[in-house]
Amino acid sequence: MMDGAQHLHVPPHAGAVYLVADSHLGDARAPVEGFLAMLRRLPDPGLVVFMGDLFKVWLALPRYWDGQVRRLLDGFADLRARGAAVWFVVGNREYFLPHDAAAARNRGLPFDAVIPQAAVMHFAGRRYGLTHGDLVNRKDARYLRWRYWSRSPPFEALFRALPGPLARRVAAALERGLAGTNREIKIAYPLAELQAFAAQAMHGLDGYFIGHFHREETIPAPAGGAVLRIVPDWFSTRRVLRLEPGGAIRALDFPD
Repeated sequence: MMDGAQHLHVPPHAGAVYLVADSHLGDARAPVEGFLAMLRRLPDPGLVVFMGDLFKVWLALPRYWDGQVRRLLDGFADLRARGAAVWFVVGNREYFLPHDAAAARNRGLPFDAVIPQAAVMHFAGRRYGLTHGDLVNRKDARYLRWRYWSRSPPFEALFRALPGPLARRVAAALERGLAGTNREIKIAYPLAELQAFAAQAMHGLDGYFIGHFHREETIPAPAGGAVLRIVPDWFSTRRVLRLEPGGAIRALDFPD
């Protein structure tokens, strides 16, 4: 998983790093306004890492952005105006995001880094892995085939050719198809696959953060020391993680 991973450096003296996962905004149970209020209340953010699955489904081409997408992007821009960097890890519910920060800025996306698959975050002398988590379960061949196709240039070209209303209907169908993902995870939580991932991916790292699984758990690497940490999902917990320069991690709650 870490083969070909981006290496990203947190600016010196940036302060704390916040990690936010799986908000699934657009659902009636996850209003954008509450998420924006959380962003405004983050204490002294140096870097905010969004771990994917920001909306129920996000077609990240400007022609598909609605009012709530634009309000949220304004919230990210406000974070940057406060001096925080903003990184985005692509999840399984994001489509057509650019693969680098320069292309993101050209599209009007206020991201300092875009992570299509995995990255190593260099922070205060430590190294942490980052990925959404949807590629951890290598036994889910059906999903892996779908992910490969849905991230391909022909898929994007097909979508770009669709009229806006039809594309939105297709996106709604995608959301319905993805709706069962979390139920399947809860029924058959792939612990063995997570343990195998921890054994393979955390060599030389001081820790690893993933989302996707809608749990808050830690899985130690077999060699000891480093820990694979599942970032709690904002959707059901209203919780984010704060990583201090010294390596301490604590959870912050933002109840409605």
